[in-house]
Formats: sequence, C-alpha cells, structure tokens
Amino acid sequence: MKLIPVELCPVCGYHEFSPFLTCKDFLITHQSFYLEKCLRCGFTITNPQPTLEEIGNYYLSEKYISHTGGDQSLFDRVYKKIRLRMLKKKRALIEQKSTGCKILDIGCGTGDFLKEMKENGWKAIGVEPSETARFKAQEKELEIVKNIDEIEDDTFSAITLWHVLEHLHNPNEYLKKIHSLLSTSGKLIVAVPNLESYDANYYKNYWAAYDVPRHLWHFNKTTIKKMMEQCGFELNEVKPLMFDSYYVSLLSENHLHPNRNKIVNAAFAFCRGIISNIMAIKKMNYSSLIYIASKCEKKY
Repeated sequence: MKLIPVELCPVCGYHEFSPFLTCKDFLITHQSFYLEKCLRCGFTITNPQPTLEEIGNYYLSEKYISHTGGDQSLFDRVYKKIRLRMLKKKRALIEQKSTGCKILDIGCGTGDFLKEMKENGWKAIGVEPSETARFKAQEKELEIVKNIDEIEDDTFSAITLWHVLEHLHNPNEYLKKIHSLLSTSGKLIVAVPNLESYDANYYKNYWAAYDVPRHLWHFNKTTIKKMMEQCGFELNEVKPLMFDSYYVSLLSENHLHPNRNKIVNAAFAFCRGIISNIMAIKKMNYSSLIYIASKCEKKY
C-alpha cells in the first residue's frame, strides 16, 4: 500500500525530523512503520503515512472493537462492560462543563457514546467515515454522517473527539472546522494517548497506543496545547483517563509476549497499569488524557 512522507510538522510547520522509534502494525499487516520527532517542537509523527484513500485497509479487522462493536471473546465482553461505565462518566463530565444540550461526536464509531447522550436528553449527531461502524450506529436510530463537511449547524454546545484526533490526516483543518461549528460558550473535548506516560516509556515500540499506522500523530501535553492554540482554542483543563493504562498495558503485554498465557499477561498488565497511574500523579502524565478547551476570539 502506498505511503506518503510528511513534509511539514502540523504543530510548528518545520520541515526536518529525526528518527524516534520503529513500530510494528500488530493488528493487521505486521509491517514496520517509523516514528519521527520534529527537530523544532518535538512533535512525534508516523512518517511516512498511508494515504487517505488507502488507510481504511488498516482498519479491516474484527479485532478493531470501535468499528465492529465486537463481543466475541471474554475480553471483548469485559471491555464493553467497562466501556459502558466510562460512557456515563464521559456524559457526567460533559454535563458538568457544558451549558447547552447539543453535541457533535467526531469519530463516533458504533455510536455507543451518542446513544448514551441521546437517551439523557441531548440532541446528538455523529461523524463516522467507516461504513461498517456507521451502519451499526444508524441501527441505534442515531443521526450519523460520513464527513464533517456535511455538518452545517454552528450551535453545538459540545464537540468531542474520543481517541480520534490521532487518526486524522488533517488535524489542523478539522480543528478549524470544529471552531466554526462550536457555539461561543461551547467546549471542545479531546482525548488522546500521552506518549510521555510511564507505560509508553516502559513498553517503547510495543506500546499499543502507538497503533501504527492508524495513529498518524502522537501527542504530549505541550504539542496538543500548541496545535489547539493555533486553531483558535484555549486549553482550559487536563484530566486523566485512568482506565486506559490497564487497557493499553494489556494490549502491549500481548504484543510483547504473544505466546504467553493470556491470564499471565493480564496480571502483568494490571500491575503495570497501577504503576503507570501512580507515576502519573505528579506531572499528570497518564496513559491517556482528556483536554477541555474553549474558543478564543480568533476566527476561521
């Protein structure tokens, strides 16, 4: 499949990068992909990247739960139960931070989060490019479109991207479009993996949250703040997604020890997740972070 080089850093616009890690696509192709850091701002990118037309081929797996809603294995079923609890916590966070009741969820997958919001009085709209995931979401009687350009309403009180920004070929353009769709008092809520977490440093190229080549960009608190600011947002607050350390550590253990007993891997992952969350407390370097931002006066 065709790969294209990234010529300019999307955070600072610089044109030179240095090698950081070589990671494998553990999900589908087992190809190796390169991570590089911008020599000016340190932003980490997958380089080169699959084209927009071809990257969909890297999602064609029953193991990709956010697109399939898979519940075949015991792990899938446990994951989905924990995920349902997390949906309620996400809703509580949005209701605490938002003053309205209209939400746009970008990369909504099979629509579980939108369903949670709709059932609790929100007007909920989703964007999902995957036909498989979009169909499953629409079966839940949700309003889903394929592309953000199909959205014209500019009065959303909350716009969310739950582990989506790292997948987008054009993150700056998406953020600028979101800026135009968000109400004046609205909140942008973005969750992404944090490559400065303990589990990222421990697992290195086996860290599941690098997830190449589906993850095109790899953030820390500094680089996502800069990207948001240049797209017209002010970062208000950073919060942890503490469950992610356990989930990502489990996937990483399976990458690192594919032939070891799954129960043993789960035990090691649980311990690693605890350590990661403890190590994260001082500097807020959890495995994944939620960024809450509001609009600045800058217009696009």
